[in-house]
Amino acid sequence: MHVVFAHHEPIDPGRARWAAIVRSLAAVAGRAEVTWYSPDSAERVQAYAADQLALTLPAGLKLQTLPSVHKRMGLTLNSVFFRAFIKALGKSKAGLLWLRSDKLAAHASHKGVAMPLVYEAHLVGEMWARDRGDSDRKARRLSELERDIYAKAAGVAAITKGLLDEIRSRFGFNGPGVVVPSAVDTNVFKPCFEPDGQTVVWIGTLQFWKGLTTLLEAIAQSPGLRLRVIGGGKPEAETALRDEVARLGITDRVQLVGRVAQKDISLHVKGASCAVHPLPPEHSISSRFTSPLKLFEYMAMGLPIVAADVGSVREVLLDGANARLYEGGNAGSLAAALREVTGDSALAGRLSAESSKIAGEFTYGRRAERLLELFEKL
Repeated sequence: MHVVFAHHEPIDPGRARWAAIVRSLAAVAGRAEVTWYSPDSAERVQAYAADQLALTLPAGLKLQTLPSVHKRMGLTLNSVFFRAFIKALGKSKAGLLWLRSDKLAAHASHKGVAMPLVYEAHLVGEMWARDRGDSDRKARRLSELERDIYAKAAGVAAITKGLLDEIRSRFGFNGPGVVVPSAVDTNVFKPCFEPDGQTVVWIGTLQFWKGLTTLLEAIAQSPGLRLRVIGGGKPEAETALRDEVARLGITDRVQLVGRVAQKDISLHVKGASCAVHPLPPEHSISSRFTSPLKLFEYMAMGLPIVAADVGSVREVLLDGANARLYEGGNAGSLAAALREVTGDSALAGRLSAESSKIAGEFTYGRRAERLLELFEKL
């Protein structure tokens, strides 16, 4: 099997999705021939994989650099890459096209690309726009774009069951579909649970739908706990985080580590007594559609997990069995769960062991197998 993957944006080491993209490509390319159309050079991709992910790319992954113009006068000129992409596809002898960019997938659909398209879905654009408070016009435009994609897609790989169900009901997609959750590299993320009885860790990108406000309020309600935040975001998001920490009077109990390379994350969780996943229930992406890398990284590192009791989490975790779930958006409920897990070594040890066990179900190898099962149907 020969698969083409394309993405019009250059690698951004600050965005977690690039770890998922590159690791997924490497895993699939270990089992099938993959050609990747990218604006990046092969040297830049290889450097990112080695320096950030501790990953050597397999011989089965062939990168083809396409012309692109980025951030000129504040604009990204997608049309340059898109034209080159369609031209390259016309010459390709691959049997299947795999995309996760809605813009690129819609463009391929409009151009009538003959190659079967598998769209890897991560959200519903209209609902995402409304979560962010975007205009009705933008929400409608995204809905129209996605309708074009699902009208032409031969198959869909969705990161949660909730998302796949929404795609089928909203867009009338009746073709082959599979749930392909995010994954973890267990060669990099290994058990390292050495609790100090007071440190709570959160890993991720600072975004409005991640639930950090609730987490900070829970820490403020728990004087015996400390919080370590690993990750960053846009300058304004980092400033807002520091301001909220100061407003709550917990500066002395919150450590802001900032961004670190994926391969170095485990070095920064030493002493953590639990890891937290505080998704708010009011946003569609957090409550139903997200499959965050950090959840599976927590599992692989053997960290006891305290997570919001929302649908996207319940697809992976079970309260009392491999995690402690709390009422999403409720700082008091989160504070109580954090105090329970950090204060009960027997409970923490059991949750650590159980979460480590299921991490093996969510490796990039398993993700590649799920994708290839779908590819082979088309």
